[in-house]
Amino acid sequence: MSGAVAAPTGGGGTASPGPRPVAGYDRIGSAALVHTAQAVASEALRVPFREARARVSDDGHGALAVEITAPLTVPVLGSHAVPDEPVVATAHRARATIAERIRTITGRQVERVTVTFSSSVVDTPRRVR
Repeated sequence: MSGAVAAPTGGGGTASPGPRPVAGYDRIGSAALVHTAQAVASEALRVPFREARARVSDDGHGALAVEITAPLTVPVLGSHAVPDEPVVATAHRARATIAERIRTITGRQVERVTVTFSSSVVDTPRRVR
């Protein structure tokens, strides 16, 4: 993605009881969008932050296109645990979650999310201390 994304603020119109609007732009830099997408994807896919990769671009109409590459989390082999849902359903659910969370956090519309599972990692239960 080239450059930052800008949204106009301020402007005129009716007076409001809150703080007076100030003319200018609010920008969300491309690095911030990428890191936000990476954090949201790692949470949605239950993988470590460092293992999720994200690319964010403008689709040409003001909305974002997000590409996520991350490992597929699988249960410990031999544990007889069956995944809650098929891989395709996991990807579909994660795409919807990622799009909604990015929209909520950044205020930008997400037009497309592509999830690619590049490898797999074992979901080991963590002990509580």
